[in-house]
Amino acid sequence: MWLPLISITLASPGTDAISEGDAARYSGDRVAAREFYRQASESEDPAAQAMAHLRLMQLSGNFGMMAHGPKVDRALYIESRDPWHWLAWADFHLFLPAQLGADPDTARRFAEAAKEDLPGPALARLYLATGDPEVLEELRATPERDGLGEALIANDGVLPPQPGTWMLSLGVAGAPGAGFGGGVTFIHPDLGLRGWQLSIGAVANTRGGAVGSVSARSPGRHYGHGSLTGATTVIDLYDAAGERNTTRFDLVQGTLGPGTSVGDFSVQVGGRMRWDALEGDPLKAAHGAFASARLDKASGWGADRRGGWVSASVDRSQWGYEHTAYGVRAAGYLPVLRGVSAARVTWDHELQDAPVYRLPSAGGSDLHRGAWVGRYRTPMLATADLEQRWMVWGPLELVLFGNVAWVDLEELHPAGGGGIRLILPPEESNVVRIDVAVSDSAWGIYTAFGETF
Repeated sequence: MWLPLISITLASPGTDAISEGDAARYSGDRVAAREFYRQASESEDPAAQAMAHLRLMQLSGNFGMMAHGPKVDRALYIESRDPWHWLAWADFHLFLPAQLGADPDTARRFAEAAKEDLPGPALARLYLATGDPEVLEELRATPERDGLGEALIANDGVLPPQPGTWMLSLGVAGAPGAGFGGGVTFIHPDLGLRGWQLSIGAVANTRGGAVGSVSARSPGRHYGHGSLTGATTVIDLYDAAGERNTTRFDLVQGTLGPGTSVGDFSVQVGGRMRWDALEGDPLKAAHGAFASARLDKASGWGADRRGGWVSASVDRSQWGYEHTAYGVRAAGYLPVLRGVSAARVTWDHELQDAPVYRLPSAGGSDLHRGAWVGRYRTPMLATADLEQRWMVWGPLELVLFGNVAWVDLEELHPAGGGGIRLILPPEESNVVRIDVAVSDSAWGIYTAFGETF
């Protein structure tokens, strides 16, 4: 149920629908919010039309720009002295990403222009643009608030996190030792506007490999999660002299279990059924259980990335061949040199005499870029990465990096290089990267979805 509203003097039916929609959305009823936004989009008020299409764009996936972007432009570029029209411009600069021209300071100026006529709705936008607690107190004392203002007051200035939109992307993925090819990814973090999360991916490469996966998570603080993965690919195994032997590897795996989250902290446990084998061998079982925990204080993307995260995991297979492993990872992000310095450390340890392909590995597009995929496989492995990231033009990010791998904590293998990222909305999911890196064992070009960390 959405929040009760206080009517705003001189508001149109369209802006009233926007207000009702905002109250519904921020109280968690996104289905009702979408219906209110659709009502507003069909009104005769250009300000309400622009506000509605801006909000519908956020609920319409990464093709929402094509469906709603031209309608936003048509509604905004009508000459008007209506203060609601100024607030529509403020919403443009608040709800769209910086890559599309949005600027919080410009949103502040539009909100200030509307403050005399519409103090409540204007103060709500001013608070979103500035985060100033004095603005929130002024909003509390203002009797005429819209749905956005009511949501801010109800949550003491902190809006509930809103799921992003669905994303369908095509791209390249690969690295020396893994082959290069194409992939498709579909991610929906709010399926049916009910909070269900779904992810589907498929990749095929030039080495005759193919991987398909699907995973899902139910809504709420306490949730269920599951996944299914199938793969057939070619991998390289190295002997003590560094000679490479190529073989095919097959895998079928399913997971299922519960999870819970409290604020920035989350825990997952589950069971895993797995069958795998190298070429020429029958599939071997490796069924068991796993658990992981994560504290995530990171926020923002590109040049605005801040904070950090730490995670730990343990994985045990006891039905089939023996496998017991644990791992720890941590990363941090700080504003440095007009960009972002990002650092990551990892530690992985296999405790059993598991098959070589289950050992921790370094090399590839994620850990120890510069080396071929799986170049180092060892029971104990640690890595460290340092990246300097700059947003150089619109959605384009430039990265310089160095990394090092400690193999069995005895051999030290350095690497480094640079790359570019294309970061598009929704930024947490829609990143394509290309890196060129060199190490003490090889060099290569690496492509993948998402930031490295």
